Amino acid sequence: MNTSMFSTNEVIETFATKTAKTKKDLPFGRQLLLGIMAGAFIAIGYLAFVRVSGVLPKAWGSFGTFLGACLFPMGLLAITFVGGELVTGNMMVLTFGFLEKQVKFYELIKNWILVLLANCIGGALVAFFFGHVVGLTQGAFAAKTIAVASAKLADTPTMMIVSGVGCNMLVGMSIFFGAMSKDFIGKLIGVWFPIMIFVVCGFQHVVANAFILTAGALAGGGFTVAAMVQNILFVFIGNMIGGSLCLAVPVYYANRKPNPALHPGHANPKAQVVTMKEQAK
Repeated sequence: MNTSMFSTNEVIETFATKTAKTKKDLPFGRQLLLGIMAGAFIAIGYLAFVRVSGVLPKAWGSFGTFLGACLFPMGLLAITFVGGELVTGNMMVLTFGFLEKQVKFYELIKNWILVLLANCIGGALVAFFFGHVVGLTQGAFAAKTIAVASAKLADTPTMMIVSGVGCNMLVGMSIFFGAMSKDFIGKLIGVWFPIMIFVVCGFQHVVANAFILTAGALAGGGFTVAAMVQNILFVFIGNMIGGSLCLAVPVYYANRKPNPALHPGHANPKAQVVTMKEQAK
């Protein structure tokens, strides 16, 4: 048995019975603060993507995107090691809690909406202060910023949803892989690769979009508020489907082995027979 890793079932149990309950019971102020932190961390990762890929020659093609994608995972790594509440991760974790009957449906929805709003605030703040005030997404980088944001808005609602599904399946995998490892290097590798892949594929992430759309608008993209809100809404729906229905639900039912201590009704039937015989004596 590999003692440097938790099993799939152990991670599911931790998420479902401990992490999910902790997240849904967070006081409002702390939840808001951790949500803003997480949104800012994701935005800083995206800022690094823009700064690396923004001025590379067109002849480099997708290699520039790959270089930027290598830096983007810094945001989720910061959340993993420093802390933060990220709505796309909570979509998976709280679904485990709901399936385990540790989280009620209204608590799940309430958490997702509040954390989404906090994440968007964090992303928008980075776009304004670092992107606009400091100028890190403007000047020579404005064209890249506007081009990336415009591509997000150009998708149809169906494309936004489907792209969001693909994104959050990978984000959920990243969080799950990171949780399986007991050491720093294992967590780093586990988080890194799925996030890098979603960026290379160009999938849409609702929190990252809060940053890049705000940065693009501030750089002169001329986007309407209605178009930006529509994108956030449809990508949120896609991320929700990806992290919850397409990842958490099948992973739970394919791997979950109930802990008899937590679920007495699932105890070993043979053990129950022995107990009944002893009681009869």
